Amino acid sequence: MNLRVEQRALAQSDQDHVVVLGPNPADATFSAVSTDGAYKILGVRPGLTISVFDMVIGADFVGRFATEPCVAIDFLFEASGQGWLLDGDGERLSSIPYRPGRIYIMAAPEGAVGFYDVPVGSRFKGMDIRVDMALWRKLGAGEILSSLDEQHSLHMASGNGTWVGVLPVPPQLLVVARALFDSAMVENDDLAFEARALDIINASINAMRTAQPAVSVPPRDRRPLQRARDLMIAELARPWTLDDLARDAGLTQKRLKTGFKAMYGYAVYAFLQEQRLLEGRRLIKSGEMNVTQAALAVGYGNPSHFSQLFLRRFGMQPSRLRTSAVE
Repeated sequence: MNLRVEQRALAQSDQDHVVVLGPNPADATFSAVSTDGAYKILGVRPGLTISVFDMVIGADFVGRFATEPCVAIDFLFEASGQGWLLDGDGERLSSIPYRPGRIYIMAAPEGAVGFYDVPVGSRFKGMDIRVDMALWRKLGAGEILSSLDEQHSLHMASGNGTWVGVLPVPPQLLVVARALFDSAMVENDDLAFEARALDIINASINAMRTAQPAVSVPPRDRRPLQRARDLMIAELARPWTLDDLARDAGLTQKRLKTGFKAMYGYAVYAFLQEQRLLEGRRLIKSGEMNVTQAALAVGYGNPSHFSQLFLRRFGMQPSRLRTSAVE
């Protein structure tokens, strides 16, 4: 294993050692995988730890994870694969795809167990902010936990006492997140690091608190809608039609369209386009494919159309991203 691991408490944290709330590179799961890169766990204050990581997985990274009771806020700059929450019997619940450009928020007041699967060769870059329940309540956010259910507009997955929500990273918060990542990896300005971390936690609390309740989705439609989402993510290049997707998910077109929008905040084709562009961006930035190859891989037979959508979504031509990736 060529993973460089560092663990320390910030200078002002008043801690003798760091209590790791989430995944730990010292675990056997990590040590059994040939992984290159860096992984740092920083103790910000009692009840608040932040892990930053930039890894290339050298073998299939598959296994169970466990976390102490906490709220986790995750930014993924580069990612692929997926995870699942596990129920009390160890059975997998709905999947959580790992994709860049998102904030994942997991509320696990009693702790959580899950399963992950990250393919060989994947680059996993991001940060994981963990706030224990005592500090979460001290921050004035305890009442939010009672509102986190399947009807919450950020909801992605839930079960066994754990809730997971997802939202795109607002541009202003992305700037803070990248600065926090860089300060952890290359700087030693502990005060600035703590301030940025608190900014991100505060922004996440506000997002959870102000998100509008979702339109009610009939319980019978929730799993089929999750299946529709998972099918599109698994086969981005497939020329999906509403009829095909509705049939494969076990829904009528009307229930698919209205339920998907209510449950995920996207129309079906808008969601598919977003996932295609994010995956195309990852393929180009990683150097795995050129622009034409990436466009075809995510379902765009016309690379020019892909480039137009890419420019509109990310503010730059994919060819520029390709150039920066290979320099």
